[in-house]
Amino acid sequence: MNNWNTSRLNKFIPFFLAFTTLLFLILFSRMSYAEARPAVADRVIAYSGDLGIKVWTLRIGDRKAQEALVQIEDADHDWNLVIQKMKITRVNDALHYSVSQGNKRHVVLILKQNRGQLFLPNEPDPITLNYSETLSQNGDAQMFLNHYLANKK
Repeated sequence: MNNWNTSRLNKFIPFFLAFTTLLFLILFSRMSYAEARPAVADRVIAYSGDLGIKVWTLRIGDRKAQEALVQIEDADHDWNLVIQKMKITRVNDALHYSVSQGNKRHVVLILKQNRGQLFLPNEPDPITLNYSETLSQNGDAQMFLNHYLANKK
């Protein structure tokens, strides 16, 4: 009887080792994935503007990095629904959000207190924006980051 249990146990050892190895690989890959996600602010800050345009902003990375994710929604423009990483520069008491285009930086968004202006490339006039508490409450920082990371690939 002892010999039968030993041979049965020997049959399960390779399966057990393979299963354990697979389990450790899955756990390790999930930990690696979690570490690869950049830190973001706790909440999305949203603005609404002329003609129903919405602008969503979310700080990404360390505060010192001065970067944000920005998405423009409901605009008749190539940038509609595109989430872009922008550099933030403080000029006096306004925040300037800009992207690089070749060797130049293009200021896309200027925010001061609860108002702002959106400057879309190849558009003649800026779009006036106002902070929207309702949109901001509906924004989900982690989902916003998920969309950015998924489209970045």
